[in-house]
This record gives sequence, structure tokens and C-alpha cells, in this order.
Amino acid sequence: MYRQMRAVVAAVALTASCALAQHSAYVVGSPDAGTTTVAADGAVQENWGQVRLVLEGAPAATCALSVDPVPTVTVSSSAGAVTLTTEVFRAPVWPSGVDVLTARVRNTAESPRTAAVVLALPEGAEAGERTVAAGGRNVLALPASLTPKRKGRDWGWTAGGQALPGWAKPQGPGDPAFRSIRAGMGGVPITYLFAVPPRGGRKVVLGLCESHWAEAGQRPLLLNVEGVAPEQVDPVAAWGQHQPACLLFDGRDADGDGFLRVSVDPVEAAPDRNTILNVIWLFTPDKAIDTAEVLAGRLTAAAERSVDVGGQRDQSFYEGGDLRYELSLKPNEEVRF
Repeated sequence: MYRQMRAVVAAVALTASCALAQHSAYVVGSPDAGTTTVAADGAVQENWGQVRLVLEGAPAATCALSVDPVPTVTVSSSAGAVTLTTEVFRAPVWPSGVDVLTARVRNTAESPRTAAVVLALPEGAEAGERTVAAGGRNVLALPASLTPKRKGRDWGWTAGGQALPGWAKPQGPGDPAFRSIRAGMGGVPITYLFAVPPRGGRKVVLGLCESHWAEAGQRPLLLNVEGVAPEQVDPVAAWGQHQPACLLFDGRDADGDGFLRVSVDPVEAAPDRNTILNVIWLFTPDKAIDTAEVLAGRLTAAAERSVDVGGQRDQSFYEGGDLRYELSLKPNEEVRF
């Protein structure tokens, strides 16, 4: 088995070398994990666009291919005393493999240095706190140890899961927004931020419609609105499959940061920990709310915000574009991510 695997790796490496000579690109991978193309400048070609890490101020990067233990493209660049080394390889993760991009930023000087590393993303990609989405699905995990410098909007998802337009099948009259959801696959929370006056309050209505499970107890959800105690709800037990419903919360910016946080979190012991959310409405504190009227869509026009979660009236909290990571490096320090 070991010899057979090494033979496969060698064959892929030979293909990569030929690709470099003819097209200025590498191909890495294996028959079990699929293949990925890496351009000579280190850009990784995905089916949703190109992504690469760039050290600001560095001239053109250099690339090298290694084949042991797996085909890996190493991209190196430097700006003064700071170096950036990235490695790209394809991991044999079920069912079809996954691309891995790692980075090392090193200060080779005997004095402190600052550096900026840019994660270049394709047009239309939307970055949350820890993931990047494209085409309505999460396509890239961001490093948990670093926070990029970027601008935020007045509202939007920061941990949004996957957008699934038309997933739900709400029965009876109701707001059309119930037809779409965001799904936090694998227990990922769905989180939104809304700009409000510091310490200000808002009436928050969350709309839910469970259209996968017919049995109660499969997907209970933990609803968190800032300033209010968390509330656990089982949509099927409370209302039934395909039945839309609304829950009202008196939210408040408890930490005074000027944003109201709303999230749906998984229940740890639930058989299905994939979170879902259909609709969010925000109303000013003086607005009288009848949840039956909200459900029917008759108060949507009166809402300060109405979010068709996972649908057309939805957006990332962060503005689009590349992500810029600013690093302060001690003498001879190396940061990995």
C-alpha cells in the first residue's frame, strides 16, 4: 500500500511539472482526493474563484513543488526583513478532498517589524467572522487566531451558515420570506448584528418554519437575542412540520457597543445540531406588535428591518473585498495560520 501511494504521488507530481512548463501552473492532489490547480503566483483555483495570500510590499513570489508526503506547492515572498511562506495541498477528506492553505509570516530582523498580509478573494465572495461564502454556500474557513481589518455595514450576518432559498415549505398564508433559510451545518450558529443606539432597545421577531423533520425532538434550537435570556424552542413540537411561527423578544444593546446581536445556536444534545432561521424583523420599542400580523406579512412594511434570511433581502455584515491582516512581529518571531 505504501509503495502504491508513493507511485500515485509521483504520477501527480509529474503532471504538475508538465503543467508548470506549459501553463505556468501546478496541479496537486491524488485520485482519491481530486486535483487542484495552483497558479505560479500562488493563486488557488477553486470552482467558485481564485484565492491567494499576498504580503504587501513584496515583489513577485517564487513557487516550488514538493511531493513527499503529498504534492505541495510552496510559495515564498519577502518585503524587507519580513517573509511570507504559504503551502497549498489537497487533503484526502471524505468525500472528495479539501484544499488546505497554510501560512507562515516571519520577522528575520533583530528589531520589531509590522507587516500586512492580504487574503485576495474573488468578486462576489462574502466574508463573515470565520467563514467566506460564495454562491450561497460556505467555501473557505478563516483563521481563528487573526482578525482582519475591514468595514461593517448597519446590519447583516457575521456567522451565517449556508443560504438555502426556497428550502422551507410553509403551509397556509404567511410572509413569503418563510420559504428561505440559513442553515448552520455541523452546529454552526447563525448570527446577525443590527446597528442601534448604544444601550438602545428593539423589539425582535424571529420567524421559524421546520420543513425537514416531521417528528418532535430532532432539531430544537436555542434563540439568543441580546438583552434577553436565551429561549429554547422545538418548532415541530410547538407548531408542527411546515408550520411557520413567530416569537417576540424585547432586545437591548446590553454591552453598549451600538449593535444588537441575534443568534440561533444549536442545542448540544439534539440529534440534529444544524441550526436554521427563516426571518428576522426589528421594530422600534414603541411599536405595538401582534405576532399573528407579523406572520401574515402585514407588519413587514412597518419594520425598521426585515430580513429574508437566506433569500434576496439578506447580506453579510461586512463589506465585500479582500481581507487585510495587520501583524506586529517581535524580533525573529514567526506567526502561523
